Amino acid sequence: MQSVKANKRKTSKGQAVYVSGTAAHQLYEEPVRKKPNKSPKKVNSPKQKTVVKKETTVLPLSIMSVFVLTVAAVLTLVICVQYVQLQTELMVHLKNINKLETELNDLFILNNETDKRINSFVDLDYIYQVATQELGMRYADKNQIYRYNNSGSEYVRQYKEIPE
Repeated sequence: MQSVKANKRKTSKGQAVYVSGTAAHQLYEEPVRKKPNKSPKKVNSPKQKTVVKKETTVLPLSIMSVFVLTVAAVLTLVICVQYVQLQTELMVHLKNINKLETELNDLFILNNETDKRINSFVDLDYIYQVATQELGMRYADKNQIYRYNNSGSEYVRQYKEIPE
């Protein structure tokens, strides 16, 4: 037989005895309790757990709760369908906007090219020749040029006739 040591340890309630070694399980064995069941006895090993199933009762749904759930489901379905429709319309509008922006950029490029082409056909020497020979125009003399100080406004007001 193995030797069993009994040690004493102080706790808050006083002294307690505990046993160390391999014989500790053999020292305090619990008596087997008998159950008053009429069913055959089953021996439970310490590793097996007993599971107690609770009986659940199914409550019948009332007509009002079924109606409320149906209305909620239909309403949710309608909202989802409308959301998808709005998303589709948004995508169509965005594609249309992109198409119009591309068309506007193309028109700007075409306008600038046309303006450059027109300006390249303008012959300034020909304009000077027609203005001086046919129309009798000439450059202004120094005494014909009047200078003014800009007061910061966008235009000049003329209160008197300009002398010749």
